[in-house]
Amino acid sequence: MEIGNAKVTDKISRLRAKEKTLENSWNKTGNRSLLQFFIDIIPELVNAERCSIFVFNTESDTLWLYCGTDLQERQIQVPRKSSMAGQALSCGHYKVVTNLEEKAGIHEIVDNSTGFTSCNTLSIPIFNSAQDQAIGVLQVLNKRGNGRFSDEDISLMQRLSGEISRYVESIFKHQEASEILVKIRNKIKGLESSLAKAGVQKRLDEEMIASITTPKADERPAGRLH
Repeated sequence: MEIGNAKVTDKISRLRAKEKTLENSWNKTGNRSLLQFFIDIIPELVNAERCSIFVFNTESDTLWLYCGTDLQERQIQVPRKSSMAGQALSCGHYKVVTNLEEKAGIHEIVDNSTGFTSCNTLSIPIFNSAQDQAIGVLQVLNKRGNGRFSDEDISLMQRLSGEISRYVESIFKHQEASEILVKIRNKIKGLESSLAKAGVQKRLDEEMIASITTPKADERPAGRLH
């Protein structure tokens, strides 16, 4: 048991070293701090509640969240064919959707998982440098004051999508690093869980052995009378 646990602990240490190296490399991809800066300021520019940047994964045909207001990387993943972001990416043109609280769709599942209520949204496709492929989506949610996204909002968002496109393209090209990182972290969690279970089982076994080998006070042999 001890030898097995030592091997698991060693494997966790090696995986953590790989995780750190890959994480440092991935964090340099796409200029995360700059994109987060855009996420912070865009809602104020168009008077919206939230902003998100999605990256397209061609293999899974999904869009996953790179960064967004009050959200973590990959906290949201939606299918291209049935999501609002996917519609904008597929048609290569901006997409405005209103009255979402009255409509059924993927946004309901996302809202339930994030604790946010989507009412309206503006999604702008992000293109690669050759302008021949949509590789991501810049999206804002909920125009404040029950308003509608204006032509000025759309024009500004299209300009901003062009400004961030080269950074998103870098992420798009190297996103497999993020996927590997997720797999490593899941593997570490699994190993740590098995190690914790082994530790609990060892304590239970030790307690059981102790209870069997240690006689109770009333079971001890009486002393011999003289």
